[in-house]
Amino acid sequence: MLTYRDSSLFRLPQATEKPWLLLLLTFVWLWPGIIGHTPWKPDEPYVNAVVQAMLAGEAWWLPAIDGQPYLDSSPLYYWVATLFGRLFSPWLLPLHDAARLATPFFMAIALAFAGGVGRELIGRRHGRSVVLILIGCLGLIVTGHEMNPMVAGFAGFSAALYALVLTLRAPALAGAILGAATVVLFLAANLLQVLLVWSVALMLPAFGSWRNKHYAITLVMALLFALPLAAIWPLALYRGAPEVFAQWWHSYALGPLNGFGGLGLFHEFGYYPKLVLWYAWPAWPLAAWALWKNRRYELPVLQLPLLFFAVVLLLLTFSSRTQTEDAMPLLLPLAVLAAVELDSLRRGAAAFLNWFGLMAFGFFAVLVWLGWAAMNFGWPERLAARAQYFSPYYQPQVSWAALLLALVASGLWLWAVTRRHLRGRQAVTNWAAGLALLWGLLMTLWLPFLDAAKSYQPVVRGMMRAMPTGDRCVSVAAEQQLARINWAYYAGLRLQPVEEGEQPECDLFLMVRDMENPRDMPGWVVLWQGQRAREKREQFVLWRKLSP
Repeated sequence: MLTYRDSSLFRLPQATEKPWLLLLLTFVWLWPGIIGHTPWKPDEPYVNAVVQAMLAGEAWWLPAIDGQPYLDSSPLYYWVATLFGRLFSPWLLPLHDAARLATPFFMAIALAFAGGVGRELIGRRHGRSVVLILIGCLGLIVTGHEMNPMVAGFAGFSAALYALVLTLRAPALAGAILGAATVVLFLAANLLQVLLVWSVALMLPAFGSWRNKHYAITLVMALLFALPLAAIWPLALYRGAPEVFAQWWHSYALGPLNGFGGLGLFHEFGYYPKLVLWYAWPAWPLAAWALWKNRRYELPVLQLPLLFFAVVLLLLTFSSRTQTEDAMPLLLPLAVLAAVELDSLRRGAAAFLNWFGLMAFGFFAVLVWLGWAAMNFGWPERLAARAQYFSPYYQPQVSWAALLLALVASGLWLWAVTRRHLRGRQAVTNWAAGLALLWGLLMTLWLPFLDAAKSYQPVVRGMMRAMPTGDRCVSVAAEQQLARINWAYYAGLRLQPVEEGEQPECDLFLMVRDMENPRDMPGWVVLWQGQRAREKREQFVLWRKLSP
């Protein structure tokens, strides 16, 4: 087993953290924000539209929206979301909530394999540490609760990293897991993510711990497992729609680098290193502490995560895309490195992390409670006025179930942060608990308020009320895909796309315009205009053609 054994590990105090506490905290972290709100930008409306199309009978091998291919991501996440939609909608949940269940499904898999990496690579008790550090990372909290295909890719990365660690103890099982992870990455992300994992796998024999026949067995098993399964989807796409396959290969197959038809290279210099400073907090300071304390790079516990981190960062540096979710794979090696010396973290550093988390999360939790009182009861008055400003569509409502959950979460957090004998592990636990508390309060007490501000549903309903009775023919510019998605989902209205230069077929036209550069339509009159709460750029305007 590729396990780091240092004599200092055997002098550590006996663990006080119980496995059931970790499971409870992880469960609490996984679920807030999964159900109870409509699809939010930037990704959820598109994912939900693909799921809706698959449920309506569209081809399983071709993600599509309104009959047009949607190739931003491979289809695995859509398939799983469609399965949940078929199982739980509409009898139990709205379609978007049922489809979003795919996110905790994949996140639970990712966290389970990440825990396995810590246990296999570092030693007993450290699987918990890796999971706690991961769920405490600021960057994972939003993406880890969105309807986002990158979550499935994150599970694939986690499984691949576990397989590379497991290889000496169980090479055949490791090969099966690496093969499955390869399939998941290809079907959830793109070819470049697969090449990234296999670049790491092929470079590992440069280190003595992986230069043996057991590791060769793992790689051969993985290839035998992955190649036939991974080929099913692209072959189906090629046979069913060869022109769409060519489009995918040309523009989308390499993800952050676009496709083989034209590589998209380089972005703003230093974007991802600067992003990591907040995105991977507190993993990266703890990882830096582990590297400074050891400085023995012949250890497998440092070699694998460092190589993984370097390859991912190099890939992101070459890409032309700057999206925060692309940095998710960086969290895995940083969390593993951070766990290596977590129990030897100096008391002063542990106390600072705990104090900083206590002050920050305690302060923002109090603000959330005050905001909830203001938006529902009008006190404090100035805060109530700001709440009305930021979410004017919100109608005061009190959910007693949400209130009870918020009270329980607040009480558990207060109990957690008042424990004695603080060390690194307890400080990280308290940090993760504080982040889970803040997210849980936002996604229980504030969820209707946030949904009223972020959802397109109030805008759609406003336009539908302004439309002439019985008129269901509305045109829109063909490139306004998001508008067509939202009006179809919330109002059952199929907007008629109009190519540039063509005349609208309908007497009503929905314009999506930039509020800083408003455009007029000669020969048309405005019937209605609106936008989401506090939207500063995007405005919707319904025009009616004047009679000749």
